Amino acid sequence: MSLLQNFDRLLRRMSLTAAAMLFTGSAFAAYPERPITLIVPFNAGTTPDIVSRLLADAVGHDIGQQIVVLNRVGASGIIGTQAVINAPADGYTIGFANAGTLAINQSLYKKLPYDADKQLAPVALTGFVQNVLAVRKDLGVKSVSELITLARSAPGKLSVGSGGNGTTGHLSAEMFKAMAGVSITHIPYKGGPEADLALMRGEVDLVFENITSISPYLKNGSVVPLAVTGARRDSRLPKLPTMAETGLKDYQAVAWTGYVAPAATDPQILDILNKAFNKAANSDAMKARLADMAYEVTTGPRGAFFDLARKERPVWAAVIKSSGAAID
Repeated sequence: MSLLQNFDRLLRRMSLTAAAMLFTGSAFAAYPERPITLIVPFNAGTTPDIVSRLLADAVGHDIGQQIVVLNRVGASGIIGTQAVINAPADGYTIGFANAGTLAINQSLYKKLPYDADKQLAPVALTGFVQNVLAVRKDLGVKSVSELITLARSAPGKLSVGSGGNGTTGHLSAEMFKAMAGVSITHIPYKGGPEADLALMRGEVDLVFENITSISPYLKNGSVVPLAVTGARRDSRLPKLPTMAETGLKDYQAVAWTGYVAPAATDPQILDILNKAFNKAANSDAMKARLADMAYEVTTGPRGAFFDLARKERPVWAAVIKSSGAAID
C-alpha cells in the first residue's frame, strides 16, 4: 500500500471519528430532547409529592422540557426507588429520594432489595422539613417536660401516632422515647395525614409529624405543638423551642430530601440536572412557596446528597436497633 493510500485512509478514519464526536456532542448538547419522568415513591398530596411537583415545573421550564411526576407508591419507598434503578440510564428518568429511602431503610429492612450507593447516582439535595411534636388538645400538657412527667407516671399508657413503621415520624418518636426514658405505645397509620387526623380526633395522644402535614391543625388550634425536631427553631413557629432546648441536648431529626437517577447516567447530564434543581430551589419565588410549607431549601453539589445519607445512616441505625423497629 502506497504512502498516499495510507494517508487517504488515515484522513477517512479521522473524518469518521470527528463526525462521530460531532454527532455525540450535538446529541448531548440537545439534552433533554423529550419529557423527563420524575418518580415519587410516595402518595399524591404528601410533602414529597407537592415539593416535587413545584420543582418539576420550575426545572422543566428552565431546561425546556416537561418533567412528568409519576407516583409509584409502596413498601416505604422501595417500589418507586427500584423503578428508578431499573429505568434506562439516559437522563430521562429520575426519582425523589429522602432519609427513608437512602438512610433509614438500610437498617429497617434485613434484606433491602437495592444498594443506593451502587445503583443510584445523586442528582441534587434540595432541602428538609422539620417534624413537630404535637399533643392532643385535651391532654393537659403544655411543654415537653410536662409530657415526659406524664409519660413516666403511666408507662405505656400514652400513644403516639405516625405515618407508618420506619417513617421519620415514627423514628423521631422512638428517639424521643429513648432519650427521655419513657414508654409510649406506637400506633402506625397509612400516612402522616391519617396520623394527624387521629391526633385531632383524640385517638392518639401525640405525634411527631412534619410541619407541612400538620400545619392546618396547628393554625386552627385543634392540636398543641410542643417543640420542633431540628437544630434550630422554625421561622413560622418562632416561639416553639427545639427538642434540644427543652433538655434533650443531642436530639435532632429532620426529613431531608432530594433527587436521584440510575447509577450509570452520564455525569454531564447529572450536572445539568443538578444546576437546574439548584437554580429552581434557590429562586426567591420558589423559596417563598416552599417556606409556606415549612420546607427549608438546602442545596449544593451532587455528591453532598449522598454524603448526608452516609452520615445519617448510623444515627438512624442506632434508633432502629434500640427501639426494635423492623419491617421484615
